[in-house]
Amino acid sequence: MKKFALYGLFFTLVTVLGFGVLPALAAKPQTAIEMSNGMPSGDHETLLFHGKNEVVFDCIECDPFDPLTEECNVVNIPEVGTAPITYVSGRKVNISALTVFDSCAGFDGPEDSAEIWLPYEPEGYYVFARALGKPTKGDPNGEGYTPRSIIFQNAESGNPPVYSLFGEVTEPGDIPLMLPLGLITNNGDFVWDDSGDGNLVRFDSKPEGKGRGKTKGKDITNMFMWTGCVYQPILDTNNDGVVDENDVPGEYDTDGTPGIGPDEFQEWLEDNREGYVYPDSFDVNTDGVVDELDVPLGPYDQDSSGDIDWGENEVWDNDNLPSGTVIEDLWVPLWACYNEPVWVFTIADLVYQNQVVINDGIKNLQIRFYPVATTVFEPVVEE
Repeated sequence: MKKFALYGLFFTLVTVLGFGVLPALAAKPQTAIEMSNGMPSGDHETLLFHGKNEVVFDCIECDPFDPLTEECNVVNIPEVGTAPITYVSGRKVNISALTVFDSCAGFDGPEDSAEIWLPYEPEGYYVFARALGKPTKGDPNGEGYTPRSIIFQNAESGNPPVYSLFGEVTEPGDIPLMLPLGLITNNGDFVWDDSGDGNLVRFDSKPEGKGRGKTKGKDITNMFMWTGCVYQPILDTNNDGVVDENDVPGEYDTDGTPGIGPDEFQEWLEDNREGYVYPDSFDVNTDGVVDELDVPLGPYDQDSSGDIDWGENEVWDNDNLPSGTVIEDLWVPLWACYNEPVWVFTIADLVYQNQVVINDGIKNLQIRFYPVATTVFEPVVEE
């Protein structure tokens, strides 16, 4: 059986991916929420964004590990300006509540990002948001009226950074600064339509401009729904950062036409559904493949033959496995494709989704995450 090294930039954490069959989110019955404030009722995780005057505001990070801290669920961003944020979740993220790490974003330049960790839900969440606080004064129908607004955009929407893990993680400190690329995404994208554009406006609901009225929540679930293919990097045989027909060996070109066609590409994928994926620390001679040539003869050539046989190779493999793992952990699916939208955080053990927030005067924004598995939409009876 041929073995492969898991390619990545200098890293210390050994990782393995396990794919699964992932459900798409069910259609959301909107009748109930349209009758209320636009937000479903029931258990949920709450995230708050506070717009602050960046000239006078001294942002102090929330410390989730301080026993005196009740909750870290607030991200402070400039009242006017741009701020990057990152959502983190995945199958091996083990946290009990939404937690904000690096709760100040956008005050020290475009790289000043906040990190929001979300408890893993196999079926994902319904996500609703609404802008609160005082609206812009004046007549919304009048000339020159500019409402306060905030826009969320997915950054690098085709390629959410995704990783595979041996053990669980509970916070950023569990993860090395340099991670292996757990898999390569190709032709992936987030769902974009009217419910997923992320544009939230706080407007004055009264023509006379009294600053009254409630802003209804907006369904932004589609900003977290993803389609595409994910691949283990060993399938990127030409190391160009994507998995496509250029990675397929020439012997698969059997249809008599030049180049690898879609059917031949698919045939190659079917022949490589599963395989061993090893950490690059196993690739001692750095030739890109983990095999018997990486095994030192001295301690492992037990029969003194001058060569490493399969049994001796297995001994070496087991001696070098990360603590708490077995050789079977290295046998994994090598690719999976999702033609129907799926909750993005279910495509890997650890997923980083990068967004950009563009704020124009919003001081208070509320985002709620409702677990699909436990959320029931019930009509609101108005008295």
